[in-house]
Amino acid sequence: MKTTYKLLRFLKPFVWEICLSVLLGIATIGSGIGLLGTSAFLIASAALHPSIADLQVSIVGVRFFGISRAGFRYLERLVSHSVNLRVLSRLREWFYDQVEASPPEELHSRKVGDLLNRVMGDLETLENFYVRVVSPVVVAVVVSAGVSMFMGIFDARLGLILVTGLAVNGILLPILSILLTRPLAKKMLEMRSDLSSRTVEWLQGLEVLQSSGSHTRWAEAILIKGREGSSWQTRISTLNGINSGLSLLLLNVTVLALMWVAIPLVTQGSITGVSLAVFLLMGMASFESVAGLPQAAVMLNASLEAGKRLFELGERQETNKSFESLPESWTPSHVEVRGLCFEYSAEENFQLKEISFTLKPSTKIALVGSSGAGKTSLINLILQFWKPQEGSIFLDQMESSRVDPYRVRSNFALISQSTTLFSASLRENLLLGNPQADDQQLLEVLKLAELEDWFSRLPQGFETWIGDQGLRLSGGERQRVAIARALLQNRPYLLLDEPVENLDPTTRKKIMTTLFNLFSDRGILFITHDFAWLDQVDEILLLQNGIILERGTLKELEQSGGRYSELIVLQNQSLD
Repeated sequence: MKTTYKLLRFLKPFVWEICLSVLLGIATIGSGIGLLGTSAFLIASAALHPSIADLQVSIVGVRFFGISRAGFRYLERLVSHSVNLRVLSRLREWFYDQVEASPPEELHSRKVGDLLNRVMGDLETLENFYVRVVSPVVVAVVVSAGVSMFMGIFDARLGLILVTGLAVNGILLPILSILLTRPLAKKMLEMRSDLSSRTVEWLQGLEVLQSSGSHTRWAEAILIKGREGSSWQTRISTLNGINSGLSLLLLNVTVLALMWVAIPLVTQGSITGVSLAVFLLMGMASFESVAGLPQAAVMLNASLEAGKRLFELGERQETNKSFESLPESWTPSHVEVRGLCFEYSAEENFQLKEISFTLKPSTKIALVGSSGAGKTSLINLILQFWKPQEGSIFLDQMESSRVDPYRVRSNFALISQSTTLFSASLRENLLLGNPQADDQQLLEVLKLAELEDWFSRLPQGFETWIGDQGLRLSGGERQRVAIARALLQNRPYLLLDEPVENLDPTTRKKIMTTLFNLFSDRGILFITHDFAWLDQVDEILLLQNGIILERGTLKELEQSGGRYSELIVLQNQSLD
């Protein structure tokens, strides 16, 4: 019920259009019933050879209901699908807003294919909820009640028989369908998600699979999953077929029951023979209003499971805590990390433990240590991509958790070792750093990132398409485009996570010199394995197993004879 309520919330702005859609649906079914009823009256009356004048009304009625049924059906589809598409559009926007605002810690356990399937497949499944579940139920209730009451006026038993048949078809069969297809719908969505995840992984790693000769085995695994998903789909389709057969059986049984009661009424003179034909065909036509409900029940299960998956991922826990109200020009005078402890899960050891330091403008702090020591995790915590288990990060003596995450991140420019470029033009990728930048500013940052010569060789200039993840660029070019993008941001603090790892020594030296000179008045947190630049930083933090093993200036650490001195010796030996 909770998922149903959440889905129905998105219908609220379209209440009047939904009411119009329902009215048009009722008019469509009503016109169909009227068409068969007047046709039966016309044919049965004509068999008695009356005057043509006596048939004029029924002739006009057949024409009217025949034309109006098509017109109402067209308008009903037009309105209902218009509402449906706009509701799905709002749902997509809502889902994106929720996911985009969520920190990566809520998404790291999800596979890319699973996320893609939720955005695409689950939302497409919800299309059935609004068009084939909500509106048809209301139409069925109104039409069933109206036709049953009309027949009940002539004889209560006729109305009771019809409403019973419609209720069995419109209530009992859907309930049975819900009970039978609930586990199938859940399993089907899980299989589709798994298949999507495997397919995306296969496409992303196709080069590795082909080079290792494993692509055939991986493709076979995908085919097996596809066949398994097809088997679940076949079961659902079989149930839909059974529902259709049972609906037809109920229709015929109901018509036979109506005949059983109505024929004696004709004999008694309570109703005419013409009325008998009218009642039977009207009863048959009224089943159109409930014929789709068993299938709608199947779609309801799939829609609720899809909605549950979307809300499970997209809807964040609401808190009563409000963010601090800060002026538009607010910039923290310092960033203090105090007693920070962090672990990815309770089953793992602490990634960081009791980390403390203060970053101020014009100061440079270097984080060094072996891979896995927790250096990148520390940057993710500062940017509020993850939340610490203990300790805090303070911005001007104010805990960063009390500040809107977007305001926090707006003070940091990040150049990371994992470069993300989008399948767009060079201009669009650069403008992510500053949407208001003009061509002159773009050229300036490309020059600072040592890309001036490369850019001059591009025939389309800034409009050059760089491909998904910048696949049309080399590793070094991708890294320098990311550096140029960060230079456009002009933030008070700079976070560097192995920013020149993929570059040649000459280019590496030029860019690092540029960064340190250009941002000499900014606070810089610098993660590196290359000790060549540590003479330009104010403090060095040596991390090992998540703790600060040593800290101090370069001179202090070199003279201490500790772990840092050992690393210097090892690095010099590796260069010899």
